Amino acid sequence: MKINPLQAAVTRLYPPPATDCPLEGLYFRQELRPVEGAGKPFVYSNFISSLDGRIAVAQEGSSTHQVPSAITNPRDWRLYQELAGQADILITSGRYFRQSEIEEAQDRLPVSGHPDFSDIREWRSRQGMAAQPDIAILSRSLAIPLQSLEPYRNRRIIVFTGRQAEADGIARLREQGVEVIAAGDDRTVDGIELIAMLASMGYASIYAIAGPDVLHTLLKAQVLDRLYLTTTHQLLAGEQFDTLTRGSGFDPALGMQLVSLYLDRHAPSGASQWFSVFEPQRN
Repeated sequence: MKINPLQAAVTRLYPPPATDCPLEGLYFRQELRPVEGAGKPFVYSNFISSLDGRIAVAQEGSSTHQVPSAITNPRDWRLYQELAGQADILITSGRYFRQSEIEEAQDRLPVSGHPDFSDIREWRSRQGMAAQPDIAILSRSLAIPLQSLEPYRNRRIIVFTGRQAEADGIARLREQGVEVIAAGDDRTVDGIELIAMLASMGYASIYAIAGPDVLHTLLKAQVLDRLYLTTTHQLLAGEQFDTLTRGSGFDPALGMQLVSLYLDRHAPSGASQWFSVFEPQRN
């Protein structure tokens, strides 16, 4: 009999004591709503990385860096969908839509319509949430292919940019019915303004699924509440790659506190992986 790859348990290593627990529902058991008295939405992000820190690499035949196929696996993908299922809005980037236009994006924006994730969609319905989270796109250049937005027109799409962004780019998007909002004094988005504006719109649970530039924006603004990181126990090497963050250095370094750590012995093929959860150390 073929075993469902999602049925094998993971082992919680931290906090102790070590114990086995189901993979399905692992992140549904996390609290991803605003902390009482915090005065802001709950903002979280998620990455998968190789042991040597690669989240995306150059691949032959692709013009953009891609998530390495060696590290992707259905067990991590399940948890990615569980995080998306709890979000009111997703933060992504213009880069994702440019990749979509040339068919180099990893997948459609969640929540997936695959039968494996029907429980997540049903959970959203029971919570009185919209069928799909809305989308916030961070873009400095505003070079967003309009055709790539079409699959998501049933959701609210908001493009955030800086106040010095090119007027022609703003006009092009608005003429096609795309909402564009300035949040930042130059051409880039300011993380503090971004989250404050999303809060004023009623968004309480915000899931950032973009790359290193967006994570840097959130960390610099000190608005990130939790970081989910899958680390596959594989070494990829290579000369051209992305890691978790990209931007000006943090001085002092931003301390991250480990909240929980799980060992998954069942993926990826020929290796194992950690599911770790971090929260920023608050001053």
